[in-house]
Amino acid sequence: MLLPLFGLAFGVVISSVLGAAVIAVHPQWKLNSTNITLFVVGSFTAAVCSSLVYTWIFADENRRLHSAAAVLGYLATLLVAVLLGGTLAVFIGRKLFRPSE
Repeated sequence: MLLPLFGLAFGVVISSVLGAAVIAVHPQWKLNSTNITLFVVGSFTAAVCSSLVYTWIFADENRRLHSAAAVLGYLATLLVAVLLGGTLAVFIGRKLFRPSE
């Protein structure tokens, strides 16, 4: 019963750590709570979309992945989607929330 809650907490922590690393590496972005929040929201949106598309393409009618290659491909796709979705969310958020000059 608590497993989904643990999964959510684990996902938020991993996404926050990845977001902090990506934001710290980018030369123009500052490491603050707004950027990390944008990254986490974008990464969760991308993770859900990636999961739906990947299982729609590669899973059977019961939505199960039967081979190790399919599961590893799912995890790799999920990692790429989290990084791209979070980065895109921070990029768009900084464009939208930038004070007018």
